[in-house]
Amino acid sequence: MVNQPEFDVFLAHNSQDKPQVKAIASELKRRGLKVWIDEEQILPGRPFQDVIQQAISNVKSAAIFIGSQGLGKWQVMELRILISQCVDADIPVIPVLLPGVEGIPGDLLFLQQFNCLSFASGIDDVGVLDKLVSGITQEQPKSSPKTAGNFDVLLCYDDEDRSEVQQIAEQLRQRQIRPWLNLWEVPPGRSWQELLAAQIAQIHSVAIFIGSKSSPWQKEEIESFIWEFIELKRPVIPVILPNVLQEPQLPIYLRSRTRVDFHQDKAEAFYNLEWGITQRKPGNSPKILEENNFSVQETNCYVRLEELLVQHGVNKPSIRQLTLYPYMSTEKV
Repeated sequence: MVNQPEFDVFLAHNSQDKPQVKAIASELKRRGLKVWIDEEQILPGRPFQDVIQQAISNVKSAAIFIGSQGLGKWQVMELRILISQCVDADIPVIPVLLPGVEGIPGDLLFLQQFNCLSFASGIDDVGVLDKLVSGITQEQPKSSPKTAGNFDVLLCYDDEDRSEVQQIAEQLRQRQIRPWLNLWEVPPGRSWQELLAAQIAQIHSVAIFIGSKSSPWQKEEIESFIWEFIELKRPVIPVILPNVLQEPQLPIYLRSRTRVDFHQDKAEAFYNLEWGITQRKPGNSPKILEENNFSVQETNCYVRLEELLVQHGVNKPSIRQLTLYPYMSTEKV
């Protein structure tokens, strides 16, 4: 009979972050999880590394907490060894960013292969705690039912642009477009590459987000996915984020593709992004929406009114002509 691991999660952290990590550990315990934290498990005088080696075989997952001071006694080589052991044992590895940390530090970029969590709003963020529990147990949280089926677009981005891309993804959802975003589709601690490779046949397009310092295609694993979309003749859409102030240096296979530019006009950018993803022109012109500050319902009425006026001999009516009839029944035109 195989012995079951005694602990649900191993908590790796810098001693300077211990107050925050202990608070998170207390919440995990309150939710019924057994946590491995050094001050409770390592006796004085015991070699730190030796105890860690033994602990890995006795846990179901590992959470790597990254604070503003890095990992302290957790040297990069030791962390690589820990992760290698976890991967070999099929144990989820969950990078966790503590408040004040915006992304994976440069000396820990190898952690980007795992879907990470961020306590940017504070360690009492219930939504992030729910996701941490989900990553530890590998069970979908009740507030985020597991999705299935096809996706309209894969969103490729660098970690530093995460917040901005997530906001764009939310807007796409409101437009009835279903994005594949690793933050939503990959359980914390699991490799996003594995899950994406299994689902790529169900994704109809890819949007590549370019920030002021980011070049997602420079990562070998992302570039391989981009080329797969190119070979499948699916839309590949470069998207310029608002923080880009200079002309980005794109690779040749992206230069020839029409880009979407959020640096200039947000309404028009969403219009073009939806057009690129669906390969159909959206019904509402962003220019009408912007120049007249109409609601979506009003814009639909004006588009229909324009069609009817053209049918009755008014050649390409102007915005001024259309606004003369804001309350006219379209049946009476």
